[in-house]
Amino acid sequence: MRSARRLALAVLLLHAATASRAAEPLRLVLESAYAPHHVPILMALVQGHFARAGIEPLIEAGLGTNMVAVLVGQRAFDLGHINAPAAAVAISRGAPIRMVAIYQPRTAFGLVGLKGRVQLDRPASVEGKRLGLTPGTADTMALSLFRRANGIGTSAITVIPTDRGAKLANLAAGRLDIVIGDATFLRAGLLAIAQEPEVLELADFGVNLQGFGFVASQALLGENSDLARRALGALRAGFTAAAADPAGACRDTRARFNLADSDEICIQALTIFLASLAPPSAGWGQQSVEAWQRMIEAMRAVGEIQGTRPTSFYYTNAVIP
Repeated sequence: MRSARRLALAVLLLHAATASRAAEPLRLVLESAYAPHHVPILMALVQGHFARAGIEPLIEAGLGTNMVAVLVGQRAFDLGHINAPAAAVAISRGAPIRMVAIYQPRTAFGLVGLKGRVQLDRPASVEGKRLGLTPGTADTMALSLFRRANGIGTSAITVIPTDRGAKLANLAAGRLDIVIGDATFLRAGLLAIAQEPEVLELADFGVNLQGFGFVASQALLGENSDLARRALGALRAGFTAAAADPAGACRDTRARFNLADSDEICIQALTIFLASLAPPSAGWGQQSVEAWQRMIEAMRAVGEIQGTRPTSFYYTNAVIP
């Protein structure tokens, strides 16, 4: 009997050691410093979803969407968290990457002001306003698309170059009437300083951009597509967990990562972000040819994308779990 027990224990230990050795490393780079909208990604690590998929992940904070495309294209990282327009620009310029999942089907770009100071209920509401925009970012493209779709002339808005980190302070101080950017982040930022936001969502007014998702290197897709598929499965589980319990997800991840000043701020920002996403159910991350066609055509119209590469060149659904 003792021999049988020892044999069984030895087998279990051997299996555990084999599983540990078999865990494949995966490098994932974010587009910014850790923030509440990264909680679903981090939950895949904290709750062990990567480990159960046989993956040992390294999740690194990033320095912008353009760097995500560069680092993944150079194979410094296997996956990158990025918004779809930035990925499309990089791919159109020859970056050897492909979009492998989009979990935010509509862009979160919006025009944001303070309730009581401005009313943003239609495109013409922005005329005559002082608008804060960060040069050299997707703000410029989003504003161009909005103007083009709604017949807003270049002289109808006073555009004021504004550092990304100074938008909310300038808005609260009355130096700007409205700002343009990711409305989920801007809304959460205003609420965190006890200001009520007024928001006009650009996706509701002809701006056909998609939101956040993940890119992979073409080399990974060719050499180890199963690793990409398992990683996306783990990430989907993280999104499911965050959607089921945003408060618990913030508590669990803030214990290991510097996400926000308090649980309350994290929960509020995460809840706003989750409301902009597709449900993390079957079909999570799936991309449509129609959505890509609309986005590529819009970006070509304002000069963000050159050439006539087919839509299928930009993305793949082959590794959606």
